[in-house]
Amino acid sequence: RAIGRKLVAVFSLASELLSPQQHYDWGLRALKTVLKGCGSLLSQERAAAQESNQKIDPFTELRVVVQALRLNTLSKLTFADSRHFDSLVRDVFPGVPFRDVEYVELETALREACGELNLVVIESQIRKALELHEQLRQRMGVVIVGPSGSGKSAVWRLLRTALNRRGQAVKDYTMNPKAMPRTQLLGHIDVDTREWTDGVLTSSARQVVKEPPEVHSWIVCDGDIDPEWIESLNSVLDDNRLLTMPSGERIQFGPNINFLFESHDLSCASPATISRMGMIFLSDEDTDIKALISAWLKSLPGDHTHLEGWLEDHFYRALDWVIKAGDFVVDTTLVGVAMNGLSHLADVSCKAEFACALMRGLGGNLGPQTREKFAKEVFHWTHETPPDQRRPLDTYYDRDTGRLSTYQLQIPDDLTVSDLCGGGPLPVVLTPDVQRGLDMFLPWLWSSSRHPFIVVGPEGCGKELLLRHGFDQLRSAQVAVIHCSAQTAASHIQQKLTQICMVISTNTGRVYRPRDCERLIVYLKDLNLPRPDKW
Repeated sequence: RAIGRKLVAVFSLASELLSPQQHYDWGLRALKTVLKGCGSLLSQERAAAQESNQKIDPFTELRVVVQALRLNTLSKLTFADSRHFDSLVRDVFPGVPFRDVEYVELETALREACGELNLVVIESQIRKALELHEQLRQRMGVVIVGPSGSGKSAVWRLLRTALNRRGQAVKDYTMNPKAMPRTQLLGHIDVDTREWTDGVLTSSARQVVKEPPEVHSWIVCDGDIDPEWIESLNSVLDDNRLLTMPSGERIQFGPNINFLFESHDLSCASPATISRMGMIFLSDEDTDIKALISAWLKSLPGDHTHLEGWLEDHFYRALDWVIKAGDFVVDTTLVGVAMNGLSHLADVSCKAEFACALMRGLGGNLGPQTREKFAKEVFHWTHETPPDQRRPLDTYYDRDTGRLSTYQLQIPDDLTVSDLCGGGPLPVVLTPDVQRGLDMFLPWLWSSSRHPFIVVGPEGCGKELLLRHGFDQLRSAQVAVIHCSAQTAASHIQQKLTQICMVISTNTGRVYRPRDCERLIVYLKDLNLPRPDKW
């Protein structure tokens, strides 16, 4: 009874003292999960005590309670709140040592899985994978919350690979609920014929219930959570594990099935949904940029000792400068800024070229004035001198001469007045601004990594002219133009791809391939026009 009072006190104090996050739940469902965890850990302690003919003393019970409390709570807390929560537990349970649940074999398998997936071993990521494993054992549904690029997909893929290495079969069924209407996701009844048509999620549900009990199945919903579809899963996520479809049919899930959700936030989820799910919270504080860059360097062919040294000397300083300036044209995450900076650095051969590539990569998303200041800082840090000090942004590395040069106006010899006055497409005159814009995104078009990118600018500034000029320089490439409007939906993009691609069956399933060329570029024009989602 005394331990129960202390547990309730911890939950009451946590709800009052910790920061008010949308994904926090300090209600009865969270308390019940902690009590279930206490019961399972206590039964293990009793089994171990019986083997050695000993009794469990009250202090062991306290230690087990604290262990279960931290195990089920720390995974959802923010970086700052996790420290405050540990201090709170020490005050309520004085003198009780903290001890984590040890999964020695699984932890070893996770480290081996990192090598298999070409990932750098990060202790915080291993810890989050272990927390996810524990939450999947206790809850039907678990949501991984974090900004884009924080490693949400990497955590569950890492855990799946580790469990497969240990001989436990895990199958995943991944979908994006926001890429389709609710009827396509959950199924619908034809009004005229009363015929039932399965949706993507209900079709996956039928497949997983047919699997044998030793096979674990994860239905992964990788997309924003909103009440329109998540409320339909409330009966699945609680202890009933029962999916009721609009047709009246019911599907009962076993303990070998879990629902995994990935989202950048839970601002639109109701308290009823949040209380039913386990939480794994990832934040920018958990993101190890050095590990990200190490993994990126591993993916590059050849020896990159010089590049590694330049990154160590200048990249992190430049990244900190850009983050502190905060003058982004398009809001992005820490990982987004870092990957944008790395996107131009793969093929650099000397420090002068590295300086220009760093200026374009990290400075591409900055406002004009901030970008010019950043360019001056980069040249100062790298001890490189641009030819024209007044125009640092117009500096580029000339591989033919092996030194820095400044963009100069290049007028084609065959350009006539009729070319400019005719009704056809305008010719591209290579002014310094045009050359700078082309050098910004042409490496993304030409590189084997096929970087997706956004070109941002006011109307009439020549975005399409530059892109068309870049597309014309590609070999065996087809451009699929989608003119966006307020009515544009995901189905329009699927319809366009179906028209210009053919479906090929491979070992991994059906894939789309371009019909008449080697490469297809999907060009979304006026991306700012589609109507924002209701949620």
